[in-house]
Amino acid sequence: MLRSRIARAVSAALLAALGPAGTVAAPVQAADLPLTRYVDPFVGSDDSTAPDPVPGGAGGSTYPGAVVPFGGVQFSPDTPTASPSGYRYSDTSVESFSLTHFDGAGCPNNEDLPLLPVTGALAASPGTSWTDYASGYRKAEESASPGQYRTRLDRYGTDVELTATTRTGMGRLTYPSTDTARLLVATGRSATGDRAGTVRIDGSEVSGSVTAGGFCGSSKTYRIYFDLRFDREPTGFGTWSGADLAPGSASAAGTGTGTGAYLTFDTTDGRSVRFKVGLSYVSVEGARRNLAAENPGWDFDAVRAAADTAWNAALGRVRVGGGDDGGAGEGGESLLRTFYTALYHVFQSPNVSSDVDGDYRGFDGAVHHADHPVYQNYSGWDIYRSWAALVALLAPAEASDIARSMVLDGQQGGLLPKWSQQTNEDFVMNGDPGPIVVASLYAFGARDFDTAAALALMEKSSAGGTTQGGPIRGRQASYVRLQYIAGDPSDSLEYSASDFAVARFAAALGDTAASAAHLARAQWWRHTYGPESGYVQPRDAAGTWAWPLDPASGSGFTEGNAAQYTWMVPYDYAGLIDAMGGRHTAVQRLDHHFRELNAGQSRPYYYIGNEPEHGVPWAYDFARHPAGAADAVRRAARAFTTGPGGLPGNDDLGATSAWYVWAALGMYPVTPGADTLALHGPFFPSVQIHRPGGDIAILATGTGRYVQGLRVDGAATTRSHLRYPDLAGGAVLQYSMGEAPGAAWGTGAADVPPSFTDGAGAALPAAPERGPNLAAGGAAAGSAPCSADTAADRAFDGLLGSTGRWCSAEPDAWLRVDLGATRTVSSFVVEHAGLGGESTGRNTAAFRIETSTDGVTWDAAVAVTGSRASRTEHPVAPRPARYVRLLVDTAADLAPDGPEPARIHELEVYGEPDAAVAPGLRTATPAAPPSG
Repeated sequence: MLRSRIARAVSAALLAALGPAGTVAAPVQAADLPLTRYVDPFVGSDDSTAPDPVPGGAGGSTYPGAVVPFGGVQFSPDTPTASPSGYRYSDTSVESFSLTHFDGAGCPNNEDLPLLPVTGALAASPGTSWTDYASGYRKAEESASPGQYRTRLDRYGTDVELTATTRTGMGRLTYPSTDTARLLVATGRSATGDRAGTVRIDGSEVSGSVTAGGFCGSSKTYRIYFDLRFDREPTGFGTWSGADLAPGSASAAGTGTGTGAYLTFDTTDGRSVRFKVGLSYVSVEGARRNLAAENPGWDFDAVRAAADTAWNAALGRVRVGGGDDGGAGEGGESLLRTFYTALYHVFQSPNVSSDVDGDYRGFDGAVHHADHPVYQNYSGWDIYRSWAALVALLAPAEASDIARSMVLDGQQGGLLPKWSQQTNEDFVMNGDPGPIVVASLYAFGARDFDTAAALALMEKSSAGGTTQGGPIRGRQASYVRLQYIAGDPSDSLEYSASDFAVARFAAALGDTAASAAHLARAQWWRHTYGPESGYVQPRDAAGTWAWPLDPASGSGFTEGNAAQYTWMVPYDYAGLIDAMGGRHTAVQRLDHHFRELNAGQSRPYYYIGNEPEHGVPWAYDFARHPAGAADAVRRAARAFTTGPGGLPGNDDLGATSAWYVWAALGMYPVTPGADTLALHGPFFPSVQIHRPGGDIAILATGTGRYVQGLRVDGAATTRSHLRYPDLAGGAVLQYSMGEAPGAAWGTGAADVPPSFTDGAGAALPAAPERGPNLAAGGAAAGSAPCSADTAADRAFDGLLGSTGRWCSAEPDAWLRVDLGATRTVSSFVVEHAGLGGESTGRNTAAFRIETSTDGVTWDAAVAVTGSRASRTEHPVAPRPARYVRLLVDTAADLAPDGPEPARIHELEVYGEPDAAVAPGLRTATPAAPPSG
């Protein structure tokens, strides 16, 4: 289209005009600089510094082995303490090299068909003594890059090199000179336990099957068939079943005990033994065909080079130049390594599971045929928030096939998958994420699938449908009856988020009735928001809110707490901000929330290491404070580094890495299921995204992290967001960056990303625009503070939290501020303990507010009793005042630990800052503090 041609022309002209010296560097080309050099597969393979991690480890739980983009084989080492990923960088021994792994899942998984080269006699059956054959290794002998892995097993003096194609793995083993070089093949062992396996040896070919599955405690299993071939005939072989070792046996089968086989080679005349193995979920014949089609020869180096080429093509969809991250914590080559390693992880999952001839096993257990690759393994709860939109934007063809595959799963199993491993729905995590994944794929350009069938499956789930015998929305009936889920606000929000995605998808397909029905349900998020606490919080079936609420408590929440889940309403941030009392309060709360960046599940702060909060930095854009988003994103990005502990939490099949890729590009799909991209400015001065419909160029000039201005295809815009149609045909985004927050970009009422409020019934009252807080920074006094860092001035510093509160244990606690001159005041806002992350039981129960023009005579303005609220607002008739004081009558009625001191996090005063007041009403010196 014309717009696409214009975008490409502008992009080319800009890239030609701007050189690398201090401005914008042109994106590199694959032929000039292989991008795989910037990928470190060890990133995320060891513990990070995340406190209170999600079960499964604080690290990324990644694996370093050989895989191609979306490959069905992940050929990687397994080490002793590595659960759930199979590999931990700090381990010093290797137990096996297996063919299947998940990138960053939180439960033990896979490690199917373990192989281990050894030398010498087999003293005991590997079926019961497998780990006795483990070997130490040295880091100096270990290396990995996309599509290849290498190490040396010191115990056996054997070098191991691995590579892969989509459906096959290949190994090159260099043994010492010996006549007892062996390869152990375990057909009954996996990360989730010993199960039935079969093996048959026929010369240099070994074939059979393994029983896999058991993810996250599931009892479900499935079969993997394999065909393993060697480049030479073995000199001996045998099998085992449990503790029984049978030299010379050519077959074995087990019904639950460990089974396997070994082959022996004489390497006295040639030390190298090459092998290749094909996998299939259909049959051994399918595995043979996969092997014949994808790796017919024995050229290990050629297969490894092809894997590298495939990765360069995938990574080359995004070319970045420069290296000033605007303060994200890294620069230059380190930034490139962090970025391309994250992109590498994004393209590892899901995995092709169909054979080269199109046959695949469906969710009904039967064999089917498709004319496109069929993908499996969906970490739905994790990947719907950012991964789905990113894959659709960068790889729309593959994303369409992924959507097709999910629809096939639903048609054959019953519903769109939730958290599935191969052909099993394991019902892991909460909510109904499948519709959000499909809707997000569609919203960002993946359109080549049966959309009508997809919508029908979404509706079926909402109607209580089942898949493989179980419902995904197991609490749908009570959700519809109460319009929330009793005792579990996080699950309730997940249902509402899914309803929103269905509403957007149905609207795109023209089904207005379905869209309206689901959008109305999406607005039920409001029934989880406690108006007194100011948080999303549990309530029982009678509608009673749990009280008091500890914002840091995880009770009623999945892998998070009330402070974190309160922000999980990205499709109606406008409504949430109004419910909080307006954008000023929202920004204060966000500033408090981002005081910590990876706080874990039991502190009331941001948790970059887990998905529910991934989109929260961009809530600042909705509050007309884009500088806050720029700060929060870049600070959070520092948790991503180039070391083995370089991911802040489990990668969850690319979800965590997808967050970083979006962050570095300067945009984020803040509203899952919609086509909205909230903006904050890129880490790189030059980005080129190659897409079939037209390239997207992202260019940034100037230094600093704050957007000063933005042009889209040459036209200036102050909006802090884009929609997918703005980019679909190609586009050029030109950012002007600066060291200080810009005053004009993203700060207007019309600049914010869209919120979707239709279907809410009665609209939430819009929070008033109050103007400046007249008390901010004013001279303060008060009764004796609890400590030096809780003095009276802390109630007027604009901050929430333990470092921004006033506290006094005096019997008649009081607080006063000097406005600096007599003003006309008309309202007061008091932010109590709960808003600063403390228990709502510490909110001030009874207090009075008085005003004075001279500090001597005080007029009553507000009297409050029996309050539980975390934030109270008090409009009054306009009055002149220079001094405002707050008198605490009851500090807290429900304090969790007995009598409590008074706590006020902020006392704000609003009115007319420049109103003229008669000179006779002004006084310069306040009287002595009040006695009560």
